[in-house]
Amino acid sequence: MAARRTRNRGSAEHPHDFFISMTDMMVGMIFLFIIMLMFFALKLERTATQGAGLIASLTTTEEIRAHILTELGEDMARKGITVQLTAQDGVLSLPENILFDKGRAELSRRGEEAIAILAKSLYDNLLCYTTPAAGDTAKECPETMHSVEAVLIEGHTDSDGNDVANWNLSVKRSFNAYQSLMGANPELSRLTNRNGQAIFSIAGYGKQRPIRSNDSDENKHKNRRVDLRLIMVPPVATDVRLTP
Repeated sequence: MAARRTRNRGSAEHPHDFFISMTDMMVGMIFLFIIMLMFFALKLERTATQGAGLIASLTTTEEIRAHILTELGEDMARKGITVQLTAQDGVLSLPENILFDKGRAELSRRGEEAIAILAKSLYDNLLCYTTPAAGDTAKECPETMHSVEAVLIEGHTDSDGNDVANWNLSVKRSFNAYQSLMGANPELSRLTNRNGQAIFSIAGYGKQRPIRSNDSDENKHKNRRVDLRLIMVPPVATDVRLTP
């Protein structure tokens, strides 16, 4: 009698078993994809929050600079010194008649007094936005990550005279104003920006940057000036803290 062949059920798979395995695999992959999608969505949300925080801080840079300039101007006004503020450019202007005699680079007595007042006010108002030296104690400062990058002392002249003379005069005036500031308050030289660099520097522009056309004595008088230009920097992305 011929032997009956028996089917080894353990050695062969039913077709529906194969489809069940594929279905389980697809479900697992979809589940993994959903988890990854949720992870990237959360990460994107956190990045958007970070970006929104940074953009909000960027919009306040000019406001903080304007606040510093206003404080400086009010300090000067309380001491009888009137200055011109241009908030959108971050500039405090000292007209010639406050600091110098016409055509001269040496500070007048009144100019020395005005610079001494400005030196104290600058230190008081910049301390919160710079890196003070060890031992310096700031007043109660607002919570901000904005800081001062530089303070440029800029000399300007009118269009009278030759260009070489005007360049030299503007540079000498800015340098003398700088020296007088540091002499009136040496602590100013200790203030640095976030990179540890001194914030004060000088520049002379001659007649190249008038604020009025040089077509009248009054306009020429306004062009003969020394400007203090504040350059602020906003917080960088790494300064914006996120809550995990």
